[in-house]
Amino acid sequence: MTERNEIEYNWYEILELEYYPVAEENEQKIKNRIEEKRKEWLRKETDPLNGTKYKNYGELLKRGVIESEMLDSVKRKEIIKDAQNKLFEPIDKFLKFFEGSVITSEKIQDIANRTKRKKELIKKRIEENGKIELYDEKIYKNYCECINRKYEFLTVEQNLKILDKKDLYEFLNSENINMKKFNKEGIIEAVKEKRKDLIKSDNETSAKKKLLTECEKIFGSIGKRNEYDEYLKYLKYIKVKKELEEIKAIYEVTDKQISNEKSDNFNNIKNILNSKREAKNIFIGFCEANKIPYNISKSSDDINKPQNTYKNDNNESKKLSEAACERALNAIENFRFNEAVKCLNEAKYYWSENPRIEMIRKRMDEKAGASSNNSYGNNNNQNRSSSNSNTTNVILIVSGVILFIVIVVMIFLTMKNMSANSSDDSYSLKRTQSEDNFPKETSPTSETTPENNENTTPPVDTNHETINGYTYLKDDGKNSTFSKRSLGYEQTLIGVEDQYQPYMDIKSEYCNAVNEIEKVDKGIVPGTNTPFSQATYTQVDDAYREYLQQIAQIRQVVILAIANEDMENEVGCYYKGTHWNNANSQYKAKQFYNDEIDNYYNSHRN
Repeated sequence: MTERNEIEYNWYEILELEYYPVAEENEQKIKNRIEEKRKEWLRKETDPLNGTKYKNYGELLKRGVIESEMLDSVKRKEIIKDAQNKLFEPIDKFLKFFEGSVITSEKIQDIANRTKRKKELIKKRIEENGKIELYDEKIYKNYCECINRKYEFLTVEQNLKILDKKDLYEFLNSENINMKKFNKEGIIEAVKEKRKDLIKSDNETSAKKKLLTECEKIFGSIGKRNEYDEYLKYLKYIKVKKELEEIKAIYEVTDKQISNEKSDNFNNIKNILNSKREAKNIFIGFCEANKIPYNISKSSDDINKPQNTYKNDNNESKKLSEAACERALNAIENFRFNEAVKCLNEAKYYWSENPRIEMIRKRMDEKAGASSNNSYGNNNNQNRSSSNSNTTNVILIVSGVILFIVIVVMIFLTMKNMSANSSDDSYSLKRTQSEDNFPKETSPTSETTPENNENTTPPVDTNHETINGYTYLKDDGKNSTFSKRSLGYEQTLIGVEDQYQPYMDIKSEYCNAVNEIEKVDKGIVPGTNTPFSQATYTQVDDAYREYLQQIAQIRQVVILAIANEDMENEVGCYYKGTHWNNANSQYKAKQFYNDEIDNYYNSHRN
């Protein structure tokens, strides 16, 4: 960790060079990327939000810092290691709890969402770990498909039953026809010879003749043999299905988590299939599909270390549980109850006996005005009836307090208006013809006084102004720094051989731009955490246009470069305008399209 702190600038990240799984160490390619970035940084120096950062990179480049570090093989190795550590550290924090057990694709997706890492990267890390078994959903999918197929081997089954044989392989073996010894032609020849020797006319001989005829049909065709093998698997799966239905019944009655080590049904499945791996994957798939809580342990020693309920005495899991509780409380205070439920489930996931969970659930019920019909937890409704009366009392008290406050505020406002009217009367004789310049509903940008601002909220103080309902620092006289220009996206996506990574990067930038521009509806300057009250209107407007220009030009480039593009749906990020923009300049994205992009496309398209 100390070593990482010494690396102030990770140039692999800043230059967007590949550092995993194989780091880019070709010095000529590194030089080329530095030159590309130099042009980009120069172009972005006028960015009102990040311009300082790009200027700093440019200065470091001029002083030779970047090349000296990136062209030094020893220093370069340190930077690569630092970048890889940053990449995997959040993933490894989760994966260490799955060592010795099975991890599902849902858990991998959950880790991906929380760590902001790609699923494929997490899967790669799991493979490198070597101590985690990856859930193979294909096995359960094949089980479901097989169990729903129809097979026609009734004649075979009837005659096998007469001879008390399990399948055709056992039957042929009992007739001294070794399936491993012969190829397809050899098997058919042996079957024909064996049938010639059957001259008796009893039930057993008749059954053998019919089975040998079926063997000739089945083992004489690769397709038929494969179908018969699938049928044998189907017979096993029918038995497995009965065991799974018992597991579901047990859960529905007991409402208890199912353990693979404690469940007789799981052991039966394992014996039926003669494969622990196949049994595990079908067991997990069934439990996931039917929302049955389960745990998978590697051995009987691990019974108390389930996959989806971490050890209670593990400090790391307790910290994660506590963090989830804090997020739940924050969500409750902001009336985001669905989010709070997820956070509480997560807290229970890490530490099932965390005492804060139930306390927070009660707090959520009180905040939401919960009754016996409300449900936020997992199977906890039955335990809440005793708290309903207390909740009702709290609601009544809170409602009474709110009503009292509303009445007091109304009285206060009425008295204030009466006072203001009286003041207006006393000043009416002093007003001159210039009164027309001070209407009762003054412009938010003009200086306001209690006398002429009856219908608008006055500024916070003399250093602020209110425009269309939003309060900013007063205009400091500085001109706008925004400039319409091409941001260069066309160069990364149009006319290139491999569009995959550039397209992934540009989608990420698009989402970031949408998230930043939407900050205005929370009263925050895009690209910062600065509230409007600490910025001028011009600064907010510049930041908005900067990000809208980014959104518009990404759209413009993607429409030209990607056939049948559906970028917003692919990434789940949508720009549909903002309330702030509607109340102010009402900018449209197409206003920020750039002709340079169209010209570049026309000269570089294939």
